[in-house]
Amino acid sequence: MVMQRRFMIWYLSVVVYVCGGADVFAHGPQSSAPSGTTEIRAVVEQDVAWDAIEWTERRYKIEAVGFKARNETGWDWWGSDEVMIGTEDAKGWTVSSELSGVDSGEFYSFDPVRSCVVAVRAGIVVLGKTSVCDEAGEPAPLSFGVELWEKDVLGWRTGFCKALSPGKDFHAGPYCADDGSGADFIGRVRVDLSALDLEAVVPKVGDEHVETVVMSPCPSGEVCSDGDLPDYSFTFRVTRVRDARVELRSLLDETMRRTGARSELEAIVTGLRSLRAPSPRQVEPNLPR
Repeated sequence: MVMQRRFMIWYLSVVVYVCGGADVFAHGPQSSAPSGTTEIRAVVEQDVAWDAIEWTERRYKIEAVGFKARNETGWDWWGSDEVMIGTEDAKGWTVSSELSGVDSGEFYSFDPVRSCVVAVRAGIVVLGKTSVCDEAGEPAPLSFGVELWEKDVLGWRTGFCKALSPGKDFHAGPYCADDGSGADFIGRVRVDLSALDLEAVVPKVGDEHVETVVMSPCPSGEVCSDGDLPDYSFTFRVTRVRDARVELRSLLDETMRRTGARSELEAIVTGLRSLRAPSPRQVEPNLPR
C-alpha cells in the first residue's frame, strides 16, 4: 500500500463552558462565550494517492433454503396457504411465484442454486427459478429482508403495485409479492450480518452456514392482536466465496456517484455514518426436518 501526502494540517480547538465559566487552557486565556455552549472545530487538508490503495476483502453470498408454516393463516381445516415470498437487499429485490398448498407444519424447500438473496446477478429474477448468485459475492456487512404474503383466490383488489425494471447492476422481480389483489400479510424478518458474525460462522473460503429465523406477523409500525396469527420461519444459507482484490478508487467513485459526496473524504465519512447497529433476530435452535 502506498500513500503519498503533501501535507496534513489538523486544527482542533475545543472550548467547553460549564456553570457559566470558561476553562482556561495552559497557553493563555480563552474568550468568554455564553454558558452551556460547546464548540468543536476540525480542519483537515490532505492529498492522498487514492489510486494506489488496494486490498483483499472477504466475499459472501446468501441463498434461500426454504420456509416453514409453523401455523398457517386462518383455520387450518379451511384450506391451505398460497404463499408468495419477496426478498430485498442493497441492490434490489426478488420475488417467487405463487406457492400453493402450504399447510401448518410443512416446510417448503427452494433450490438454493436458483434462490439467491444477496449477490444476485443483475436483471429481472424469480426466486426459486432464475435468481442466481454472482460468484463474485458481496463484502460484509450483509443485510436483507424477507416478506411472505398469502394469496386469496377469491380476494378483492385492495391496493396497487407496479414492478419497475431494475437499474444498471441491480436486480428486481417481474411482479410484486403483494400486488393488492386480496393478499394477506403473513410475516417479515430482517437479517443483519456484521463482519464479525460472518467471520465466526464461515471463517474459510467454501464454508457454509445455515440459519433459521422466525418471522414477525406484525406489519411494519403496527401492533399485533392476540388472535390466531400466522407463524412462519425462514431458512437461509451463507457461503463464503473466493476473496476479491479491491481498488479504493473504484469504490470511492461508486460511493460518490450514489451519495452525491463532493470529495473522497466526504464519501468515506458518509459510509461511516451509514453504519447502524444490527437488529436482533429470533433464531430457531434446530433446522426443520
